[in-house]
Amino acid sequence: MKRSSILPAVVGVGMTAVLLAGCSGASEQMAGPVKLDFWYSVTGVPADTLVALVDEFNASHDDVTVNPIFQGLYEESMAKLANAVQGGELPAIIQGGDTFSTYLRDSGLTVPPGEVKNLDGKTFDDSDLVPANANYYTFDGELSSIPIMVSHPVVFYNTALLEAAGIDPSTAPSTLGQLFDVAAAVHGASGAPGLTAHIQPWWAEQFAASAGVEYCTPGNGVGSEPATGFSYTSDAQVAAWQRVQGLVASGAMLNVGTDGDAALKAFVTGQAAIVLQSSRAYGDIVKAGAFEFGAWPLPIDDADGGAVPGGNSVWLVKEGNSEQELAAAASFAEFLASPDVQRRIFEETGYLPSSLEALDALSGAVEPVQDVILQQLAGAGDSVASAGCHSGALGEARPLVTSAIEEIYAGSDVLEALTKAQLAGDKAITEYNARR
Repeated sequence: MKRSSILPAVVGVGMTAVLLAGCSGASEQMAGPVKLDFWYSVTGVPADTLVALVDEFNASHDDVTVNPIFQGLYEESMAKLANAVQGGELPAIIQGGDTFSTYLRDSGLTVPPGEVKNLDGKTFDDSDLVPANANYYTFDGELSSIPIMVSHPVVFYNTALLEAAGIDPSTAPSTLGQLFDVAAAVHGASGAPGLTAHIQPWWAEQFAASAGVEYCTPGNGVGSEPATGFSYTSDAQVAAWQRVQGLVASGAMLNVGTDGDAALKAFVTGQAAIVLQSSRAYGDIVKAGAFEFGAWPLPIDDADGGAVPGGNSVWLVKEGNSEQELAAAASFAEFLASPDVQRRIFEETGYLPSSLEALDALSGAVEPVQDVILQQLAGAGDSVASAGCHSGALGEARPLVTSAIEEIYAGSDVLEALTKAQLAGDKAITEYNARR
């Protein structure tokens, strides 16, 4: 895969473009023990678990030492990667956030795990990967990276607040419209907000996927042809945001802005009966909330719809690394994807397992809220819509969608706000494709 000129340009809006000339070639074959850098970006409990797993891997391999280096959040890590291309040290393996997948694939710096032999001389066997997770990280039929910490959208609810409004929590809404109806019913019965969710583009992507709509076209960019435009204005998408706008205007939905922690706080303090959150929030709710709560899967409105995975995966960096270093990196990545490790990651952090064996072992063996989350993952489809948009321009387009949602909350015409964001996003995707 040749190196592409998109690397510096798509890291973030406003980053100065630089040339890729002068990048070092592959290092010479190493003799003896291998030392390799692993750049990661998770924080808190997930970081503690990840570093502990690195230590365990190192202790069981005399011939490999993995050096974990925190490089800031995903955006910061990607910026450092672009800078390292200009003359710094490139890691052998890097943890990339979900929305940077196309960017990392198009950069030309990485190599698919199926093309790298590990220390045992074998390539990665992806048959144990949960199909929905593998689907998100697959381009034109080839797995690009290995998902290790995966999240799904989940609806968490306060049991007492729903029951006080005369709503049976055991009956999960089967459509987004029904979910919004529950929020309105809670507000009508109590005067308090029934729902909250912080403003972020991920919900726009989830609403599209739920309706079976490709968020970017053609084919969400997962085929042989790159995505050439975004799709925000289908009838289903406009209708969903019109409902949200009405809920916000009536007080049935609490507007906490773009702060995810504020949405979580509003839920755990009883200000809202329901919160749309990542499954990763489970541990935080358990830690902060002194009340009975439950979970519903994100409602899916269309047979071709589904939930789009979030979280992160690990990428093998071919540029600047020897075959021996790549083999060691591949073995480490496979360790992180192994059933026992994936089960442990879920139990300690709340990130969902990517291993089918781990998912089967956990299902029915955990408490009810966790089981709802696991069953949503187990039942997730591998449709084009649920694959999510694969475009290196997604990082530039997402802030535009954030602005559109803010305008919608403020009362602007929904179709006009989404159309404006789509046109600006289309410009970004055109410019990105021209740099590929």
